[in-house]
Amino acid sequence: MKIELISVIGLLLCLLIIGIEYILLYRLAEYQDEHTARAENIRRRLDNHVEGVLFAPTVSSRNAEIEALSDEINGDFEVYEMALTCIREHKGSRYATDPKALDDLIVQINNHVEPKEIYAKMLDEGDVYHKSYACRRLAELEATEYRDKIKEYVGSKERELAYNAAMALCHMGDVEEVAEYLLGIQDDRLYSARIINEFFSQFTGNRQELAEKLFEKCNNYMKCTIIKTIAPYKIDAFRPMYTEGASGDDNQMKIACVKAIAAFGYPEDEQLLQIAAADRDWVVRSSAVRGLSLLHSSTALATVKHALGDKEWWVRQAAAQSITKMDISSNDLEEILSGYDRFAADAVKTVLYRQVDTE
Repeated sequence: MKIELISVIGLLLCLLIIGIEYILLYRLAEYQDEHTARAENIRRRLDNHVEGVLFAPTVSSRNAEIEALSDEINGDFEVYEMALTCIREHKGSRYATDPKALDDLIVQINNHVEPKEIYAKMLDEGDVYHKSYACRRLAELEATEYRDKIKEYVGSKERELAYNAAMALCHMGDVEEVAEYLLGIQDDRLYSARIINEFFSQFTGNRQELAEKLFEKCNNYMKCTIIKTIAPYKIDAFRPMYTEGASGDDNQMKIACVKAIAAFGYPEDEQLLQIAAADRDWVVRSSAVRGLSLLHSSTALATVKHALGDKEWWVRQAAAQSITKMDISSNDLEEILSGYDRFAADAVKTVLYRQVDTE
């Protein structure tokens, strides 16, 4: 009897849960329909205002149309962004073929709409996602007057908000706050490596200054990651550190520093790269071979040719890509392609075929 009662209660609970799920799905569908209808209604009204702004015959009539558009936006960031999208994507007006006129028009609209105030309000009153978005938009609008407010969110326990606040400051070129944020995530290796690459590519301030600030306090893993990240920027001030690291015993540091030195393509680095090209670690060898491709000496060419027969495929591939960029004679190339070393021939053929396919 007790088992039957439990079964009945269980069945009733299942039915209740199913009923609740149906109700929630129904309400969600209703909400989506309402949201879609609202968006379509806004779009229709915006289309009329946008047409008026784009095709106004006089300055005074355009100002009036911009004022009407501003009233329609009424401080709503979604409507504001929909309006800008409509204007930027419109193909029939003169603004479609005149980027400067389009930029000037958007400046006029912004003077009426005051989007900075829209996003600043969101920064104070929004949820985590709206605050995150507001940080990024204020940075894009170069709203440096809200820098201090954005700084408050860099230390947020909400990772999404902290990241977007730090990225906003990255766009503003703020060395201190960006460095503090990156140092705070350095122990999360998978996350920090991606963020370091992203932040240095987006940073609008002095990259050397940012790197120096990080080098003062960062751990060895972050230091190696930073060196590999900033290698393409060829910052001469760090060359002594690269040279020391490339000759040291720390393998990860050696990999990072050889890659950084290789990016410069300086003839005075050839001896170091020649040594690295014979290293026991294939990543070091590969980076060294790429660096030697920037040099124009016969010894550099000989080392790269020798690397075509390396036991590691990635080194052979790097050598093949490098040798096609070097001053190699047609006879030398023919010798490689028809020679007894099939590793070398196959590696170069693969690169050459790919080059032909992309031309």
